[in-house]
Amino acid sequence: MTREGIPLDEMAELLEHRSGFWSAEGLQVSPVLWTDDREHLSLQIASTDWHVHLTVELHRSGWADLFFVSPTHTGQEPRLVRSLDAWSALLDEAVTRASRLRLLPARLLARTCTTGWLDWIHGELLLLPDALIRVRSGLMDSVANSTSGSGVTAKDPYQVVAYDAESIRSAHRTNKVIALAELSEARLHRGLTTSGMTATMRDGTRHKLLWLSSEPAGRLLRDRLLPVLGQRLTH
Repeated sequence: MTREGIPLDEMAELLEHRSGFWSAEGLQVSPVLWTDDREHLSLQIASTDWHVHLTVELHRSGWADLFFVSPTHTGQEPRLVRSLDAWSALLDEAVTRASRLRLLPARLLARTCTTGWLDWIHGELLLLPDALIRVRSGLMDSVANSTSGSGVTAKDPYQVVAYDAESIRSAHRTNKVIALAELSEARLHRGLTTSGMTATMRDGTRHKLLWLSSEPAGRLLRDRLLPVLGQRLTH
């Protein structure tokens, strides 16, 4: 990428080439659309088998936006593209994810969630309609949470999550996707400073999650898991 920006014409040629490949695979692909000043291009991709359709936009500055759109929600992800190889990889990733992705409402339960006493990096714990997911944040978020005491309040609203179980798991080894239908039993415990949950799946897999007791995760999980597990939920 130069001071003048990325070679947008070359990026468009690559996009045109990929369009023909996607069309041959049965996807519904729009023409590549340019703005009048030729500083911005976009393309839409859809399939009858997908839960969303994908819009890819790229600006000469190098910033790209991925829009995953369902009948009720839109998810947007900005990315910085520095080369043709990066643009090619981003297109492959976006189309693969769009084929698996669903946009779902999620309740943020905790921002300080870890996967055990030896895991020092916080993550977000979110409750989806049929699953519980833990997504690792980062060191700076962990430090901020620890020093400021920031976390989720009981009034935090729902958010829309671009849900792709495979991508979540592969992004980091401490990320978790816990399908509620596959739960065998669970135990919620509350401590003075730290609370958590241990869960056993039907296949014998065990999960451990911890969070600061100031966050509402325990109460919200109890309310959601009690109808699912009944007496198999200890709290």
